[in-house]
Amino acid sequence: MTALRQEGSPVDRLSEIPRDVRHAVTWSSEKADLYAVDHYFREAYWAFGDIVAEMRSISLCMLKAEATAGRRLVPALRALEQAGFRPVDAIRFRHDRMTIREVWRYQFNIATRHRVEAMDAILPSIDTVALVLRDERWTPGAVPAAVRLNALKGPADPALRQPTHLRHQLGVVQGLFNFTHISDELADVMRELAVISDEARRTQTRERILANHDARAEVLEIFADLEARHPPHDFDIERSWTRLAAGEGPTAEAAQRRARGDTPSLDELLALTRAVPVEAPGRWDLLTVVTHLLGDMNIPGVTPTVPNVTEEWRRRATGSAAS
Repeated sequence: MTALRQEGSPVDRLSEIPRDVRHAVTWSSEKADLYAVDHYFREAYWAFGDIVAEMRSISLCMLKAEATAGRRLVPALRALEQAGFRPVDAIRFRHDRMTIREVWRYQFNIATRHRVEAMDAILPSIDTVALVLRDERWTPGAVPAAVRLNALKGPADPALRQPTHLRHQLGVVQGLFNFTHISDELADVMRELAVISDEARRTQTRERILANHDARAEVLEIFADLEARHPPHDFDIERSWTRLAAGEGPTAEAAQRRARGDTPSLDELLALTRAVPVEAPGRWDLLTVVTHLLGDMNIPGVTPTVPNVTEEWRRRATGSAAS
């Protein structure tokens, strides 16, 4: 490996991760180069680099804060299981400013300021549950499990969704209230596991993957605890405004102005989210009106740092099968 790093490309000289591993987990050479010097991916390589073949049947689905508030946890698990994905581990964690930026590091260059601020308000509200899933329908030579699951997520445009898509089955409300984050491909599964868990927890995940652990019972236990701690929310925009107006304080005053025809600005409402405690009653009503006031969430003309991989994986798999 030392000779390879000295005589290969500049990236080879900067990274301990072998070229064959980097290119086994992503089809994109550009992405492979970026991840080669990403420290989270380095930590993922230390934990999973020698079991990449086994990891091809593994995907990662994060059930975000709004999945608990909207009571989509059990429906999401049911939909995943019906699609052939079974939990072998579950990692419960609370997003903060840093994890949000690191999970979405290579996509945030296209995000508007308001989208980033709204995510900062929403995601830390309730614990996220990261489901480590084995694709029981995966066979050697098929696209990696993460790619299949990402394709099953469905498009952002509701008009293009099919009944088989997770977004259709979960009834995605709007924009940021989409309940799940699904890793694009195996490189992202590995890297995001390193973002949300320390070395000891990654070792446990590795052991559970290799043992084909059945985590369903503990997943349901986590779900039950979260729902016991956090009341349900309907995400209804008009009901949210009405409930806010019936309260007290600056948020109620803003909602009362809106009822008189003077809708508060998005910047004002985002400032209110920063002032309202995470566990405060009415916070989800405030978050609901914030998400409905968001305009374009991506900056026009700017592309993500890394490309979308799902269609390329599918195209290559189809081409391989045809040949």
